[in-house]
Amino acid sequence: MDDLLIAYNGEEGHRIKQLLQKKYKMCDLGAAKRFLGIEIEKTKDGGFSICQRGYINTIIQRFRLMDAKPAKSPLDPQTDLANTNCEDKPANRKEYLSMVGLLMYAALGSRLDIAFSVTALSRYNVQPLEMHATAAKRVLRYLKTTAGFRIHYQRLPNHITIVGYTDSDWAGNLTTRKCVGGCVFGLGNSDSNNELVMSRLIHWQAKSQSVVALSTLEAEYIASSHATRESLWLKRMMKEAASGMGVRIVDGPVPIGCDNQGAIKLITPGVIRQKSKHIDVKYHYVHDELMKGAVKFQYVTSESNPADLLTKPLAVPRHERLLQLTGLTPVPDDENPGNDELPSALMMRYLNTMNDSDLEEEKGGAVLWRRKGGVGDKELEKDCFC
Repeated sequence: MDDLLIAYNGEEGHRIKQLLQKKYKMCDLGAAKRFLGIEIEKTKDGGFSICQRGYINTIIQRFRLMDAKPAKSPLDPQTDLANTNCEDKPANRKEYLSMVGLLMYAALGSRLDIAFSVTALSRYNVQPLEMHATAAKRVLRYLKTTAGFRIHYQRLPNHITIVGYTDSDWAGNLTTRKCVGGCVFGLGNSDSNNELVMSRLIHWQAKSQSVVALSTLEAEYIASSHATRESLWLKRMMKEAASGMGVRIVDGPVPIGCDNQGAIKLITPGVIRQKSKHIDVKYHYVHDELMKGAVKFQYVTSESNPADLLTKPLAVPRHERLLQLTGLTPVPDDENPGNDELPSALMMRYLNTMNDSDLEEEKGGAVLWRRKGGVGDKELEKDCFC
């Protein structure tokens, strides 16, 4: 059984559903409320929000952390996960892979605030230690504390602009000394002071770079090149989606915020090019797209760069401040439906009986709502999806 989510304006969606029903045996479940573990809720301002409260509560119960101490940030910045002198005991690898896989699905769905944590924890999938399992459980405790956080989407204006941010750490992986680059994109604009304003979060990514950067400038330059590729793909996709909705993507370069002025100068034509000869040709793609007018880079301070969340563990005050800039916020009390007990007994039984081969088949838990074969699949899907 497959699930299909259709977004449309007017009567076009009804016609598409009728054509599909003539070709395939299917049923219409009405307006989407929950899809693949992501809850969709209409808001009072005419928009909608998405969150994964039920999914998070389910995995919290699975690992028996209902009464665990709350955590205010995903990872402790003082914790050294790559401590080669540590004589810690090996962790239960199968349980560790399960935790990382389940966290990965949350990071891909709506929780960009744990994207870096999943990237860091995934480095130790082969031979995890107890310290890594403890760190993974801290991320779960953080999700338990912030289970109701949502991304809110207001009604779109007639003209929208894509705005992005990029950032990178430097040699953050103490084993390989490779960097982690991150980018985040949303719908927004540049205000009258030419400052970036982002709302309606639409895309984010945290990814280890494939080469060792010799300086923070090079690390940021490589991250900027990756952000450029993501922005162009995103703009093409958004134009195609918006064409049938009466919304126009504003022409012109995609503004991207970067907190490294040296990297911005390196992107600028003819500036300190002699210092970048050793950088792989593919990373100079950003310079070419800048010349074409496809992107433009603006300096932002590190305190105003939400992409910093995707590159390193942060102290609690800074983590919370940058989280507000992304638009990932708690559900207001007057809109909270009070369904903290959303996970059903059936779903709990399903997760608790998943064997380890299921987890490995499904890429470490990235797809966990469906199980091939077995009794009760149809009942499970009816219970989990609407």
